[in-house]
Amino acid sequence: MVGFGCWVDAHGHLADSRWDGQVDEVIESARTRGIAFFMQGGVGPEDWARQIELKKRYPTHIGLCFGLHPYWVVDHDDDECEAALDALAGLLPQAQGLGELGLDFRPHIMKDSRERQIDVFEQQLELGHMTGKPLVLHLVQAHEESLRIMDVWGLPKQKGMVHSFNGSAGKALEFLKRGLFLSVGGPVCRPDNQKLHQAVREIPLEQLLIESDSPDQAPPAYKGGLNPPESIWEVARTIGELKSLDPMEILDITTANFRRLYGNHTN
Repeated sequence: MVGFGCWVDAHGHLADSRWDGQVDEVIESARTRGIAFFMQGGVGPEDWARQIELKKRYPTHIGLCFGLHPYWVVDHDDDECEAALDALAGLLPQAQGLGELGLDFRPHIMKDSRERQIDVFEQQLELGHMTGKPLVLHLVQAHEESLRIMDVWGLPKQKGMVHSFNGSAGKALEFLKRGLFLSVGGPVCRPDNQKLHQAVREIPLEQLLIESDSPDQAPPAYKGGLNPPESIWEVARTIGELKSLDPMEILDITTANFRRLYGNHTN
């Protein structure tokens, strides 16, 4: 058993400007509920800088993850993406993970960025091989293309995680076969999300992580405001019901999985 006070939120965005003025309170509230480490998801250069400042304030509680999120890629041209990739290569030695990287092909998100997203995804996969960092994958409505690209480029030795997995059992199996962890968040708490519920029943415990994706993707119990990291208790409770386990046991298992993924570097 990992023990109360040592649990991990595998993915969130406490450096998001929406938390300005509230971060201390949010972190302290989570710590009183036993959540002591918060892995960040990278978005772009501005976010990386905010993460670095946050870690200076909470050196043993914040994990750094740098990457170019598909959202950032959509809003920047080829030259800006190339410059950011150069900066990313220089910063990665101080990060624990590489990401968020991936593809988001929802029409209202993608616009005219499909080829640029693919190019930046491939270049970040190359950085993954060069640095050995585990990947944090953002893959939305791009399942087949993402599998094709990952199979062509391969995954780094440490593999990585699909963040905020919200797909079917069949899609879960494709990621699991490639050695990836699946990280589940607030959407699993929706009573009508039967597709994800069935997937979670079939995901092996040893490849499961839980996350808040704070401040987004709140469980129903937290609707109406920003989603705090402590909401992973709701995620653990729902997963526990699906797998007939106690929520604390789910938190223990997923924290141990997180430490395996990141090589025990949780400080």
